[in-house]
Amino acid sequence: MLSTADGRPILAGLNYFLTEEARGGEGTKLLGEKRDVKVWLSWLERRSHGDVDAIETPIGFLPKYDDLVTLFREIISKDYPRDLYDKQFSLYLDNILARIELQQEAYGKEENLPATLFEVYAEQRQGLLALKEKYGSVVTPEQLGG
Repeated sequence: MLSTADGRPILAGLNYFLTEEARGGEGTKLLGEKRDVKVWLSWLERRSHGDVDAIETPIGFLPKYDDLVTLFREIISKDYPRDLYDKQFSLYLDNILARIELQQEAYGKEENLPATLFEVYAEQRQGLLALKEKYGSVVTPEQLGG
């Protein structure tokens, strides 16, 4: 398991099946391909060792574009265009907020869950709503400083 320098585990989310349609386009064409996973895992390992920086968001960290361009080239000899990065890493706030609401509702029915879980959801929701107020429903990594 990957962990940070202070021993905390690294958790990561990756959507292998992200499509054009899911990002405002048309069609079910995937935005990536199977071999891209090598790049994502390499970035994650480098992040765990502090070798690459990241863009902080209310729900976690995003890779910086320049790091991914380099890794795509070095690891799988592939160009990585900025427009693809923007599609893959923009925050679609309405979708994320809806998912948080569903999770809160589902976990709220369970007994003996730590209150911290719901505090984290509330903090994430507040941060996402602040982004939405500032930028609208879709926030690009560039708007977040990336």
